[in-house]
Amino acid sequence: MADTNTCPKCGAELPANAPAGICPPCLLKAGLGGSDAASGRQSADANSSSPAFVPPTPEELAPHFPDLEILELLSKGGMGAVYKARQPSLDRLVAVKILPPEVGADATFSERFTREARALAKLNHQNIVAVHDFGRANDLYYFIMEYVDGATLRQLIDVGELQPAEALSIVPQICDALQFAHDEGVVHRDIKPDNILVDSKGRVKIADFGLAKLLDRGPGDASLTCTNQVMGTPHYMAPEQMQGSHNVDHRADIYSLGVVFYEMLTGQLPIGRFEPPSKKVQVDVRVDDVVLRSLQSEPDRRYQHVSEIGGALKSLDGPSVVSRPEKPLKERHAMEYFYINLLVMGATIPLVWFAMWWADSAWPLLGFCLPLLLLGAAATEVDPTPLFWTEVAVCFLCMIGMIAFAIWRTGEAWMLGVLLPAFIAWCIGCGAGETNKKKRLKEQMKQQKSKKEQREC
Repeated sequence: MADTNTCPKCGAELPANAPAGICPPCLLKAGLGGSDAASGRQSADANSSSPAFVPPTPEELAPHFPDLEILELLSKGGMGAVYKARQPSLDRLVAVKILPPEVGADATFSERFTREARALAKLNHQNIVAVHDFGRANDLYYFIMEYVDGATLRQLIDVGELQPAEALSIVPQICDALQFAHDEGVVHRDIKPDNILVDSKGRVKIADFGLAKLLDRGPGDASLTCTNQVMGTPHYMAPEQMQGSHNVDHRADIYSLGVVFYEMLTGQLPIGRFEPPSKKVQVDVRVDDVVLRSLQSEPDRRYQHVSEIGGALKSLDGPSVVSRPEKPLKERHAMEYFYINLLVMGATIPLVWFAMWWADSAWPLLGFCLPLLLLGAAATEVDPTPLFWTEVAVCFLCMIGMIAFAIWRTGEAWMLGVLLPAFIAWCIGCGAGETNKKKRLKEQMKQQKSKKEQREC
């Protein structure tokens, strides 16, 4: 959390629980332009097997809503678009979500739409985006919803400044909202960072319950809910959703929340064989149990109610058991080599001085190049640290001092040449270390690109 009460970017008053220490409006401008998902503050479902939906411009949409002032397009996706609008009669801002016109081609859609919209109207909760109205304007089905002035969780994650402590404060709010929806018989089925918003006061809001289904439907209602497609976003979907099972219940939301929780903590998706969060970031190891239990492939092995996750996190208020993330094997070996090198030099310096005093000769100075060569090799394996540069400085100061002493004793200035191999070793080591650093940065950029492509799939 930020220590100041103002946004470091714009100077605006900052809520005490504002994520990433930056006000949400500034997060929207933090290099997130260029993609539809990043440019909007409220999300529309981007997953659809239908052709790409081209939303109307605000000017084209305005005649459909004479009681509203359509201000701008916030976001768009395969399942609709969201606009910012003003409602003059109540002097408030609202969000208007329209669905693609082709959805009305299904003869049963109108009935299904009305049933699901009424289900959404039941969800009056501080952590759920409220639905003010719904209906059909000509060939457009629409929702008029609460306008949230903030940022999506996706934007907060992409900025890269979301700390584990902030994730631990966001998840309980999501749990409260989902538990309320589940108690009302509604399952979200598409929990993902794009559908979770944080407003300017730091409050969490869950948006887009468009895929929600009533749990209390009877056998005769199957025609109202079956669309012959898997609903949700692949990387966040529970295994039973991926299999297209009709027995999906509220525990699918628990799995999706586990994926979101893991991504908030680590910045990565739990795909394939993945390590617990505490192995990647500095976080209480007890959080691992909460996340991993939520991600169980068998619904019966997960938490059975999302409120249990919130309760488990609240129980972590006691003494924490923090595990530092393990360093890669190569880096651990490099650090071991680094400290061995330090020990070698610590033993070499007094030996060189003793040899000079005993033999009254400068030849032992050549032996001082050995630890510097080792030091240069160590620089190729580990990034420079304050200890590393301290070691370099001590080495050179000692060498210069010994050479000056030897010249004073023997009057032979040729020994200044001993500095040359040490300087070359230092340059080679630093150059190789910088090359390795660039390679690591390039690899990180490649991994980030791969993660982005996975999210877009």
